[in-house]
Amino acid sequence: MNHSSQEWAPQAQQPGPYGQAPASAETVIHVPNRGLRRYDKVAPGEPTTTVQQAGPGTNGEPMAYVHVPQNASKGGRQARPAFTVTAPNGEPLSSVRPIGDGVYEVQGGDGVPLGRITRRGGRILPWPRRVRWSVQPAQGGDPLVGEVGTSKAWTVFVLISPLYFVCWAVMSAQGALWLLLGEKGEAKKESAWELEPPTWTRWRSADGPEPAIEYQTGRKYRLAAPRLDHRLAYAQAVLHVWDRA
Repeated sequence: MNHSSQEWAPQAQQPGPYGQAPASAETVIHVPNRGLRRYDKVAPGEPTTTVQQAGPGTNGEPMAYVHVPQNASKGGRQARPAFTVTAPNGEPLSSVRPIGDGVYEVQGGDGVPLGRITRRGGRILPWPRRVRWSVQPAQGGDPLVGEVGTSKAWTVFVLISPLYFVCWAVMSAQGALWLLLGEKGEAKKESAWELEPPTWTRWRSADGPEPAIEYQTGRKYRLAAPRLDHRLAYAQAVLHVWDRA
């Protein structure tokens, strides 16, 4: 179950931090997850995935490239492999490495610490808990915290899940019948429908009324530039979409 998408319009321009070109106060990026699933199959020297512009009036222009070593071990959701992020011109932007259970250290291209990103896993028992991400900038201040999905969305998801599994069983049986008849296209259509768990995530500080990062659906993220270093935002977006890869 996903919340519906919406268009995010870029706003007024302002000077970009760290000597970068001026950037919109509000930016929308897209992070494809296919390359993250198959990082060990990417050709040497090629980026694993690309952080792309996704707002109105853009054409998917690259904003940064993500590189994961081919020989990196499969660490799982709580320990993704280390990766680096570079600008389109090849300038190093950041490096991200796991340092503990669900904790990642983020450094700038010059090795200066930018902050930490933490993933706390979800669970059902002994009480329900959603997956929670937090971003703690190195310069201090309150962390930005985002829980995956809203409590209402998860309640609806749990209530309709039994009905989904009944429908899934019926459609799977129909797909198997089409496959026996040699109709692979029809069989694929029958098995294509999936019930996705809630995904809407908004990262905000305890005293911040507006989110610094917002994810709704489609691997697209809205970034509020003044509230968070864009390099930390890229790292969090990559880890978040990797979690759903």
